[in-house]
Amino acid sequence: MLQSLFNIKLIALAAALGLNTEDWKNPSKAMVEQVTSLESAMKLIEEGKSADVNKATEVAVTEIKKLADAGDKDAQFAIALLAQGQQNGAAAAMKYYKDAADQGQLQATNNLGFLTMAQAKGMPEAEAKVKVAEGVALIEKAANAGNTPAMRNMAQLYLTGQAGQTKNEAKGVALLEAAAKKDDGQAMYELSQFYGNSANTDKDRDEKAKSWLEQSATGKNPSPNGLDTLGSLYLSGGKIGLIKIDKDEAKAVSLFKTLADEKNPVGLRKMGGLSESEKEVGGVKQDYNAAVKYYQAAARGNDAIAQFRLASMLDQGFAPGATAKDSPEVIKSKIIIQPNDAAALNLYKLAAQNNLPIALYNVGVFYEQGRAVDKDVTKAFAAFLSAAESGVALGMQKAGIYYSQGAGTLKDPIAAAGWFARAAAAKLPEAQLALGQVYEAGVGPADGNANPYLSAATQYNDAVDNPNASTNVQAEALLRLGSLYFRGAPSMTKDNQTPKPNFNNAYIYFKRAALLAPDAPLPKQLMEAAAKELKGNTADGDKVAVELNAKRDATVKAAVEAAQKAAAPPEAAAPGAVVPAGKTPPKPKTVR
Repeated sequence: MLQSLFNIKLIALAAALGLNTEDWKNPSKAMVEQVTSLESAMKLIEEGKSADVNKATEVAVTEIKKLADAGDKDAQFAIALLAQGQQNGAAAAMKYYKDAADQGQLQATNNLGFLTMAQAKGMPEAEAKVKVAEGVALIEKAANAGNTPAMRNMAQLYLTGQAGQTKNEAKGVALLEAAAKKDDGQAMYELSQFYGNSANTDKDRDEKAKSWLEQSATGKNPSPNGLDTLGSLYLSGGKIGLIKIDKDEAKAVSLFKTLADEKNPVGLRKMGGLSESEKEVGGVKQDYNAAVKYYQAAARGNDAIAQFRLASMLDQGFAPGATAKDSPEVIKSKIIIQPNDAAALNLYKLAAQNNLPIALYNVGVFYEQGRAVDKDVTKAFAAFLSAAESGVALGMQKAGIYYSQGAGTLKDPIAAAGWFARAAAAKLPEAQLALGQVYEAGVGPADGNANPYLSAATQYNDAVDNPNASTNVQAEALLRLGSLYFRGAPSMTKDNQTPKPNFNNAYIYFKRAALLAPDAPLPKQLMEAAAKELKGNTADGDKVAVELNAKRDATVKAAVEAAQKAAAPPEAAAPGAVVPAGKTPPKPKTVR
């Protein structure tokens, strides 16, 4: 498994090796051939051919390593870059960066500087100071030799006053301007950020920010960040400080298209999103086949969001326009991408490796369900926990379930309650329901003086009112609320007064659940029990239940409409961690 992940990472890094940068002057023919083979191997991941991927990467990396050991400076840089991303790879990275730097490979000199600075962590103060100075000297050496990334790095050290440098905005701006004169679009973009992010914003600085942003996007060597930022501004309209930028979809598409034509992953992914959109944007019409091709190219370029989107298509298959009512023949005619569990899992892993936490959740689902791999609750738990620790609400919910059940880890009710609480705070309805159950069982809440039943009722009400709650979650929460009232638990106070049942409120909640789940027998049985206690006087309760459900539906509709109105323009964005209202699956599914 680790070897497979390693190989995937190597392929992804091939796009970052920099053959087209000025630092790779006259690369050897042998080195070009090996990096090209790594780049082409990415297509094997899309096809789910893991064995072929392993073989292709092992051969290429072995050959690059031979070139590095034979003294090829660009191969040394490549091996250092690959080693840097691996566990316990810092020592090898340092060695190869130094070998390449000694031969004048300026990218390696710059990177060696950063690794040298990183060595200062944990050292005594005096030794750390010396080590940081050594690292800065290397970066400065590359900058003085004309390496524009190093010039930008030194500029940021001056602008922020980090790494022992005295804060000096004049020096920082001068370095960025010098890099900009060398047609470095990223330096132009960083100048726009400097002027635009200043706390002392005024129209003059805003004009400079706007001018540098435009230059970064339209210059000889445009910055992907500049093209993306300016394109996004045009796509929806916005402001640079006090200066208004009018919405202009055609300009936005032109900038994204420029990025895509240069094989930039961000531009390719954004063109994919626009091609997938139902609404024509800036002259880009809906074309699913084009969208898929854009996503594939962006994924090969190591764009995590495109990798995730492509994985989601491979996950269940991609048949745009097909519905559950369509015949198998109709669905088959609309399929653009056939389901491929192995290919989907590889891409989810790659997206996760590239710091897209929600992809970790989907990896966990594959291990939980045994799709393309053997079922393994320990690996599933590890993936869910990693997603949770990265802030993914669905991962938090899963971590809570696994801790509560002792699946893949030791049983820990306190840890489970903690993860449910964090997921509930993130407004995940399933977590609000689970947290209510935890409180009702007497685990928590954090406030020792709080009534656990009242705390549980609060979570159940939140789940009922949550716009993202499925019908099943709403009905379950309503039944639990009704049960609390039936038993009298919610009437308990901090002073521990004697519980007193409220059969009328219980009936209302049971009725609301029955209206949501008319085919379920339990709500009706509980309604009958409450009606018996009320001696059949349920007319008012029936009316209130209908009114409350209608009010809830109206609130949810308004929330959904507001969210749609405020939604970002149609482009492939990082997937959210909450499944849309009414779409929450009864069992875990991958997020798409």
